[in-house]
Amino acid sequence: MTFCFGTDQSPKAFESWAKKRGIFLHADVAFLVPTKTMGSGVFARRSLPKGTVIVSCPFSSSISPYAEPSCVDAPCVEALNQAHITDNVLYVVLRLMAEAVRGSSPWLPWLRACPRMLNHFFDNELLGNIFNATACEAVGTVSTRWTGVSQQVLEMRVSERWKIARRVIEQHPEHWPESSASFSFFCECLSFVLSRNFHREDVGNREGPYLLPGLDMVNHSFEANAKLEVRGGGRKHVLSFCLVASSDLRKGEQVLFSYGRIGGARFVVEFQFITEPVVKEDMLRFSVDVLVEIVAAIIVLSGQRDSVEAVEGALRWRVERLQRLGFLFDEGLYVPALPQSSSDTTGDATLPLSATKEVNRLFNVIYLLSVEEKTFDDLTHKINREWEVQRTDSLLTMVSTVIAMRAGAARDQLAIAQERLSGCEHNVRRKLLEMVLGSELRMLDALNEYVKRLT
Repeated sequence: MTFCFGTDQSPKAFESWAKKRGIFLHADVAFLVPTKTMGSGVFARRSLPKGTVIVSCPFSSSISPYAEPSCVDAPCVEALNQAHITDNVLYVVLRLMAEAVRGSSPWLPWLRACPRMLNHFFDNELLGNIFNATACEAVGTVSTRWTGVSQQVLEMRVSERWKIARRVIEQHPEHWPESSASFSFFCECLSFVLSRNFHREDVGNREGPYLLPGLDMVNHSFEANAKLEVRGGGRKHVLSFCLVASSDLRKGEQVLFSYGRIGGARFVVEFQFITEPVVKEDMLRFSVDVLVEIVAAIIVLSGQRDSVEAVEGALRWRVERLQRLGFLFDEGLYVPALPQSSSDTTGDATLPLSATKEVNRLFNVIYLLSVEEKTFDDLTHKINREWEVQRTDSLLTMVSTVIAMRAGAARDQLAIAQERLSGCEHNVRRKLLEMVLGSELRMLDALNEYVKRLT
């Protein structure tokens, strides 16, 4: 099939199209400007004051799960609504797949200006067992499913989403021609949506994702100078998504928007890049599945129980209880990167307050998942979110083992990735994994050193 993505990145062509679609581009802002390290970017042509609207996209020119069934611009919407797809990300991916191959699609000039997203991690045939391998380590059997990047990849539910997509595609070849609706194209469109979408929780019952032409061309920085605002939406004014200067902009300054402090693994999986500033803001994520699987493995290894499956079932019941009590979030827990400390420092005095809180949460959760059933029941009827477990030698050993198993998984994944992706055609993917796994191993090492100082 012929790909439209990235085939015409002419600023003039995009600006002409945007004007026809009612998308406001500030006259003193340049779009699709090549940069040395960030692809294309958006730059101020002259000094602009704080509060300047840089770009504004009306709802009618966005792609989202909320288009009306009668939308003449997107004939596939009726088929998508009839399919009753409740997964909003999948809905937008299918919508994008249809628009990208429809010769009369009004969104084609924008799609031609957007680069292809080829360095994704969604094709198991290509990547093999990088994200789902097991190996025997000194601490026991570990799984590469436990790393931060694996957590993000597996939560994309690519196989499950593709299975649903196939059913819709097969029923409506008029919108998704068989010649173009391949798995590889699905993966690329999923990558496109993940890397360019916006979520807005302040739009009631319409959080997104939204694809917003023009706004999606602004690059990321934690030192952002622009912010997203939603304006209008009443009877007199159309709903519009606006990128507004959050500080004064100098002539020649790049317009930058923060994608959020979401951890290196999400940047790698969703945006296909990772930088030193992202690494500095990195964090260790322990998803519910990872916590359950590692603690279950340790319990079985200790000889307390024989069946991993039975232990995991019991632990998932505990997880639900801990979530109701506020000890654990739906997405698990996050431990920020701990500062490297000198060997003569001890305990919590080495940690910022925010890090101390999350480390305490990790200790609490590991204890409550591993303690005997009667103790768990007694405690969860007495404690609240302010409770902190006593850090006994046995608990410190347990936490150290969790860290060691997670580190073993990261080392194994790194070795598999370097072997599997050794060819020059995989350079970008390999370097992304090397950088994010290197960050994870350093964070685990710092966390382990902190635990050692408590003994």
